[in-house]
Amino acid sequence: MLADDLSAIHTCIANYFDALYTGDTALLMGKVFHPNAHLYAADMNGAFVDWPMDEFKAIIEGRPSPQANGADRDERIVMIDEAGPDTVMVKVEVLVGTREFIDYLSLLKLDGAWRIISKTCVMVNDRAQQKAAAE
Repeated sequence: MLADDLSAIHTCIANYFDALYTGDTALLMGKVFHPNAHLYAADMNGAFVDWPMDEFKAIIEGRPSPQANGADRDERIVMIDEAGPDTVMVKVEVLVGTREFIDYLSLLKLDGAWRIISKTCVMVNDRAQQKAAAE
């Protein structure tokens, strides 16, 4: 993988982390996700999720951001798997509010820019529920 591409992928993911934490949907929809992207989850509050970006955007805009709530920030790139010169899979761990997620992000390089075309996620822990159970 070219160094410029790796740098651009890291920038896309850094913007993803920033936008999730701050609730910046202009950044999320403008520089991170492709307009045709979808979010998938097998079990989000008991239901299968297949959200287009307008639905995902509305959810983010309809809640206070983790930053506004004073939530901790914790995220990392676990791996980047290059399938080809214009296709990568990025696995990340990210804390959104009190919920810990593992996200699999499929990125495509289209018109010279790396964008997420698909997000598949699973919540692996809710720190608030964990704390309440411990008390």
